[in-house]
Amino acid sequence: MSGPLFDTLFRPTTQPGASSAPPGQPARADAAERDLASAPPQRTAGSHTRAGNAMARTRAALLSGAARAVEATGLKITMSQVAAAAGVAKATLYNHFRTRDAVLDAVLLDQVSRLVDAQADKPLETALADAARAIADNPVRRAVARLEPAALAGLGRIDTTAPAWQIAHTGVAAALDAAGRGGTDTVLRWLASFILTPAAHDSIAADVAVLVAGLPRVAARAVDAHVEQARSA
Repeated sequence: MSGPLFDTLFRPTTQPGASSAPPGQPARADAAERDLASAPPQRTAGSHTRAGNAMARTRAALLSGAARAVEATGLKITMSQVAAAAGVAKATLYNHFRTRDAVLDAVLLDQVSRLVDAQADKPLETALADAARAIADNPVRRAVARLEPAALAGLGRIDTTAPAWQIAHTGVAAALDAAGRGGTDTVLRWLASFILTPAAHDSIAADVAVLVAGLPRVAARAVDAHVEQARSA
């Protein structure tokens, strides 16, 4: 069972910084090359802000077009399809992404980042309920579930070494810290369940009340120390 989305989320869990290369041999560059392929284009020092903004807008348009392409055909999108959906030339697409897998990686990270950002500064129960509803209703998730359900089969296994899970973990931890609560892993598992088994909005609201009531309270000093540690990392 494999696919670009599945591989991005569920690459084998390793300790950060660990290498799979045999002793005495250089570490493989696969992960670094994959990150580079989907990374936002870097503006060189001295270049105009206007040009940088244009590149950011183009990248946003490409990600939006790629998301629409996935909604239409699942993960088996083509670069031509993405370019057409974004309304740009294929050469423009290749200026930002080298491969189809790089496009899919970037779409996934963009979707998760948008989800996390949308919950910022909300009360904890509201943020969790809105996040669960957004996951259940997400059109990209629904398309993949309909067209390629096997790609979502392992989503319940959380791997915080994967970039998308790192973003989600950081967002959940920050929301819990602000509310003086612990239980990041518990909340992540709860949110991940809606990727595989969406629920009605009323049911989600009831679940949130039970979930939050069971989360441990964290002393204010412990919260401050945790936030400071995260900032200095």
